[in-house]
Amino acid sequence: SQVDVLKVDLESAEWKILENLILEQVLDSIGLLLLELHLHWAGFEVGGDEPSVVRYWFSLLRELERAHFRLYHSYSDPTKPRLFLHRNLQNASSSFVLGWVNTQFVPQG
Repeated sequence: SQVDVLKVDLESAEWKILENLILEQVLDSIGLLLLELHLHWAGFEVGGDEPSVVRYWFSLLRELERAHFRLYHSYSDPTKPRLFLHRNLQNASSSFVLGWVNTQFVPQG
């Protein structure tokens, strides 16, 4: 089956959900993927030191690109706290909405 649009907003569980979508090889059945990402802490079931967490996040986003997804939209909510891995940073944001389009998605029917 196919999913035209999948919106993921799971208050920091989105990283593990994204990992599962990649591991289960279901990305090719998704046309648009809207991710609300939270960066104020590592996320549910994500561990390690800060560099390891950032590498993990980056690797998942890189896998989206390998699966023919292209970023077409990003939004940072200015009303959200300015935290990055528990650090208060002036130019950081703790929440982003990223829109990804699957460039090889062919709707059925």
